[in-house]
Amino acid sequence: SLMSRSIKLQFRDCHTFGDLGEKVMGRPGKIWGNVIQLANFLLFLPVALLLCASALQGVVQIAAFEGCNDYYIFAIALLCLLTTQARKLSNTQVLSAISLFSVLAMAALQIIAAAMYDNEAKVQALAFGNPEEHWLTRLSQALLGTTTAAWAYVPAFLTVELATCMEEPRHFGRSLALSGVLNVVVFISVGVAVVTRWGYDVADPITLTKVAAWEQGSWLNTSLSFFLLIGNFVSYMLDSVPLARYCQRVWAPNFGDSWSAGDVAKYLAYSLPTFLFGVLLSVVVPNLFVLLAFTTALTVPWVTQIYPAVLYLRLYASQEGVASRLLTCPEGEEMQVKMATFSQKARAYVVLFVGCASFVVCLLAAIGKVAITELRGPSQIGCGSWLIWSG
Repeated sequence: SLMSRSIKLQFRDCHTFGDLGEKVMGRPGKIWGNVIQLANFLLFLPVALLLCASALQGVVQIAAFEGCNDYYIFAIALLCLLTTQARKLSNTQVLSAISLFSVLAMAALQIIAAAMYDNEAKVQALAFGNPEEHWLTRLSQALLGTTTAAWAYVPAFLTVELATCMEEPRHFGRSLALSGVLNVVVFISVGVAVVTRWGYDVADPITLTKVAAWEQGSWLNTSLSFFLLIGNFVSYMLDSVPLARYCQRVWAPNFGDSWSAGDVAKYLAYSLPTFLFGVLLSVVVPNLFVLLAFTTALTVPWVTQIYPAVLYLRLYASQEGVASRLLTCPEGEEMQVKMATFSQKARAYVVLFVGCASFVVCLLAAIGKVAITELRGPSQIGCGSWLIWSG
């Protein structure tokens, strides 16, 4: 995130990942940046819809749906589409603030539930590794857990877009520091509290853990599902808003961008293809979490670590990069354009190495997810009276 921010400050007219890539590496850099970022956004949409639907099901049981998750997806999809109409991340501040409150509320509810209820099927966690019996399952579970480090810090996906929304992008470093601290505090506090009480095998999402706290209709389950619903709405929005904006810029670069009825209808049309694609995948893909595992491997390390490190090294550690920065610096400030220091280059190479290692780990974890039945979980197309396939 900090490297992407530095490059963004160098090229303030850039609004997307691909824009930065074009400035630093030309057209290949633009294509590379757009592919890895937009593919991540597009392929996460069906997962976000599923998570919203599951949260809605936890809040309210609709008898006519007969427990069919696809019906909940259809019910919640329109509201998800409406969040896309915000057009810019700068228009989402209120929802983002509500999302922050929801995350803190979810953290508190999980700690309360762990303190109030016991897990009768508790499997004691180990200080290192996990207690799975078969070595292949044990390794795959460890790799899947490690992938959390790759995707858990959301600002890394949207550094350029979020910095663009700020009046002074150089102050974005403060937001990155705050979000980083909050990430660490929430992960450690909730993780230690829940695993200490309930053991190693805590389900994802946590409401699938078989303890009394998450029984349908209990105040803890309903409250947590409500806040999960809000958080997942915002998660869908953060993916769909930049994606729809990109489609609009490609298909209608001269779009008026007003809030007249005509422009609202046009923008809705621009956002429909990706929305319909997400809904279609959420219904026809047998196991969305397998899709998510491969999406993580093929996009997340590249977006959050590898791509920013390559751009940074190209811009700040090469003569071509210095020449490029000289062309963009204000008159009279040429002397401030310098090569990166040894420590700065070392940090960039470390991030690049970690990104490559993360890609290997995420890919092996995805393969384990699809190959090992107990990790893959149930797979099906359709549900209820229109179940097409189940395996």
